[in-house]
Amino acid sequence: MGKKGGARKRRKGQDDDDELVNLIFSWSLQDVANQDLFRDKVNTIPDRFFGLKNYLDSFRAPLLEEIRAEMSSALDPQPNGSSPVQIRSLVSLVPKGAKGVKKITPFYRVTVSGRRGACSPCIGDIVALSAATPLRPGSPYCLAHVKDVPNKCSFVVRASKVIEDVTCYAFVVSLLSFIPYARIWRCLNYEAAVERNADLVKGTSLTGGTGVLLTAGTLSPFELNESQADAILSCISAVQCGGASSKFSLIWGPPGTGKTKTISVLLLAVMTMSMTTKSQSKFRVLTCAPTNTAICQVASRLLALRKQHPNAGAGGCHGDLLLFGNRKRMAIDNDLNEIFLDTRVKRLSKCFSPATGWKPGLLSLEVFLTDPITLKHQYQLAREKNTSTNLPESSFVRSRFHEISQKLSACFRTIMSHVPRDIVLGKSCENIASLTKMLGDFGKLLGGKNAGNEVVRDAFMRTATGEQRHGSETARALRRSMAAILGVTRALARDLKLPRTRHGPTIKKFCLRSASLVFCTVSGSAKLNEQKMDLLLIDEAAQLKECESLIPLQVSGLKHAVLIGDECQLPATVKSKVSDSALLGRSLFERLGLLGHRKHLLNMQYRMHPSISVFPNISFYDRQILDGPNVTQTTHERSYLPGAMFGPYSFINVDGREDRGRSKRNMAEVAAILKILRSLKQACASAGQVVSVGVICPYAAQVEAIQGRIGDVRAMRPLILRVNSVDGFQGSEEDIIILSTVRSNATGSIGFLSNRRRANHCLWILGNATTLSGSGSIWGELVQDAVERRCFFDWDDGGAGASPAISHGARLIGPERGGATSTFDTQLVGCEADRICGALGSLRLA
Repeated sequence: MGKKGGARKRRKGQDDDDELVNLIFSWSLQDVANQDLFRDKVNTIPDRFFGLKNYLDSFRAPLLEEIRAEMSSALDPQPNGSSPVQIRSLVSLVPKGAKGVKKITPFYRVTVSGRRGACSPCIGDIVALSAATPLRPGSPYCLAHVKDVPNKCSFVVRASKVIEDVTCYAFVVSLLSFIPYARIWRCLNYEAAVERNADLVKGTSLTGGTGVLLTAGTLSPFELNESQADAILSCISAVQCGGASSKFSLIWGPPGTGKTKTISVLLLAVMTMSMTTKSQSKFRVLTCAPTNTAICQVASRLLALRKQHPNAGAGGCHGDLLLFGNRKRMAIDNDLNEIFLDTRVKRLSKCFSPATGWKPGLLSLEVFLTDPITLKHQYQLAREKNTSTNLPESSFVRSRFHEISQKLSACFRTIMSHVPRDIVLGKSCENIASLTKMLGDFGKLLGGKNAGNEVVRDAFMRTATGEQRHGSETARALRRSMAAILGVTRALARDLKLPRTRHGPTIKKFCLRSASLVFCTVSGSAKLNEQKMDLLLIDEAAQLKECESLIPLQVSGLKHAVLIGDECQLPATVKSKVSDSALLGRSLFERLGLLGHRKHLLNMQYRMHPSISVFPNISFYDRQILDGPNVTQTTHERSYLPGAMFGPYSFINVDGREDRGRSKRNMAEVAAILKILRSLKQACASAGQVVSVGVICPYAAQVEAIQGRIGDVRAMRPLILRVNSVDGFQGSEEDIIILSTVRSNATGSIGFLSNRRRANHCLWILGNATTLSGSGSIWGELVQDAVERRCFFDWDDGGAGASPAISHGARLIGPERGGATSTFDTQLVGCEADRICGALGSLRLA
């Protein structure tokens, strides 16, 4: 019954995908470019709903508009648009086993140019086949959905129409990464949502487990502060106690307050309690995050925590932990490799193999110990193979035993490391440990100087009738040990219930079904449609569109969800102004907070120097955040460049001009950043320091301009340099952050910088004070704050006699704008280590 249900769900999901693809196929390029296409259909997503169906339906039109906006952006010839790839051939296909389908579902194999930089789209992409480039409304084109990518130069598509002349299309351009949207779209299906997780979506009361309640004393080894411990205890209580008033727990974690540590301790606590709970089924937790980087960070922290506290969890067994996703995008390291699904499947396939796995290994060991005829035959074959040497019986037996025991021991080590203990069961765990020790002891006995040919013949080379001599004490010890080993191997062969297969998908299902703690991205959780989970944790939940959160929330069986985030940080990215106005970018975390759900505030930050934290604390957190003792100590300050301008926090006023265009850039700020970076490189090289630097820009054109001037970032060593957009830096950690605001104009227009949640991550901020102050946004407050705190400086690039390392003077303005000024000499005079003073503390921005 379960298999049938799973198949039906898959078909339903496929139908939903086809529905969305067909909707997209119904649009013309004029529709895609039309910003008003859905304006009359998109309504503001309300705070309250008449029911689940009304709730789900409210996201459909804004989501379609967002899809249209992303496709429109890909058509843009600006740098953020997609690059067309030349088509070499377009061949019509008929699906295997289908007759007469060509007219109904036109499939084609597209082969593209193999020139450097050209490559096929990804599976699931919506692409446009076009006769010319750039692709414009009115020119010949055909939309298509990528169904398969056999290699980097070819792919199979389902086209939106039958192509009469396959030679008329010369280019292909990717318009949309479809899979993430398809996963959200499936979650907006009312009937499927109810079927997948009735308890969660219908709003029924929760029933908790019967485990031992966690106490504050249990958390003492983890050195949590009071707010972290309170948040964990509250979540555990909500999960365990029946009749909870809410299905959701919210943890509000501003930057540097230990969100990841809090999540890790919470997961470890849940895992430990699950092991001590007397229940027929294990308690299962799904942990998600918006990005690969973020989810890997949580998983890594949990692994590190288990190493620090070996008594918590299941010791050296990683079988209860499972991480899955795209290996390349996740950058899997050695520790994460131990819990990564693809690695686990590969290792267990050898152990579960009917030909070479643990079961055949036990059989080989039993034959070795009990079948002298087979052993004699193997010995004769070995002698025939090595005719040049006289192979003694004792040497052959030792070699054969070593081969069998090594393979079997390695197989059981893998099983004990990658299969949860509740699957192996206690008695089998004990037998595996006993067998491993017995094999080691037996190997030592067999390799002893008393175990010569006569002893080996006496112990092993018995006749078919079972005749044997009493022999030496060594022979008798070998036989006793053999009998004990046989008792354990037979018990394992009888009691150990593990799959006997090398089939990857079967082993993958076994791993997913067996793990207690599963880690993946929010979008990737769509692959868990056949799994049941009890608890959901979503890290960085405030960065997700509410409809994105529905993907993991509709995993079957969920009784409670913990959302961890900070709505004062970066919001979800929404390309369409229409959808943004309809609140498509609002997160579930923010909605629940607005509806009055209690948020557990983590109120002590351990990352920012106090001079950096003071502005966001006042502007965003109502002065509720305390500075940890580590950041208030003088040892927290580390100096990289001299001068007040390069203290822990500064606003550097650059009188430049922004270039016009859809994506802005400001070459005056680019020049200033280049000079700062070169000075940092020279200073850090002289001091023997390796420093990570992040240059953040809100516009793609500015990112490209800086990257173009820098060239190969490896040439900037010892600086570890990253240049990226504001959103691209989310989840990373750097020593120094340089933020280029770019905007400089007479009108005070600052575009999407007006979003107050984009002013949070900053250290040295470069911008035009006049433009930002006149914008009527949080940026004006930031400039005024810098002035009042004497952290405001003018960048002057006119010093002809300045040091080659950096060419500027800095003018501090304060305490009020227009007040008295004093000049600070910020030139570098030599780069000795003792001259490097006055910059950033050990700030690590997440």
